[in-house]
Amino acid sequence: MKKLFAWLSMILGIAVIICGFTVKNTAGKVVCGVGLVIVVVSGVEIIGISGRRRDGSDEDVREEKELPQYARKKAYITRPEAALFKSLKEIDPDRYEVFPQAALNSVIDKVTHNAYRNELFRVVDFVFTDKNDYEPLLLVELNDASHMRPERSERDRKVREICERAGLPLVSFTVAESRDFRLVRHTVLKNILKK
Repeated sequence: MKKLFAWLSMILGIAVIICGFTVKNTAGKVVCGVGLVIVVVSGVEIIGISGRRRDGSDEDVREEKELPQYARKKAYITRPEAALFKSLKEIDPDRYEVFPQAALNSVIDKVTHNAYRNELFRVVDFVFTDKNDYEPLLLVELNDASHMRPERSERDRKVREICERAGLPLVSFTVAESRDFRLVRHTVLKNILKK
């Protein structure tokens, strides 16, 4: 409704300007000035209405194609990760908890004065914690084919370095190794921080 009123005001302003030109005296100039003011105010209102969201906010409206598109993933973890997760949870469940997809900043603190913690936003596949106080004891990575890419190898190197400096053990398994429960159990128990 506001947009229609603004367009009608614009048309009225143009008509007033035209009428003002037909009068050749001072009154004609005043009428043209009034018409020009109506056109400018109407134009500003039209532009303002076009830039408002349907909810009435004044934020700029971008074309739908310009907005980033998102989609819910089909699964929180991959099938090989799910299989390894099941195996990890069977390793001494009375003593340890296992959590998937843990960001390093949830298990490691940066204690230097440097305020930047970007490197701690990396995610590891699994974290073992003590069942009573949830102290992080071990990180586990599943290395699928994506870990062969150079940028992923560099990421893995940085994660290992951070874990070493923090004194938090990190073990990695290939997909083939992760299917061998005895190997997984032995490796985890050998590397887990003992309390």
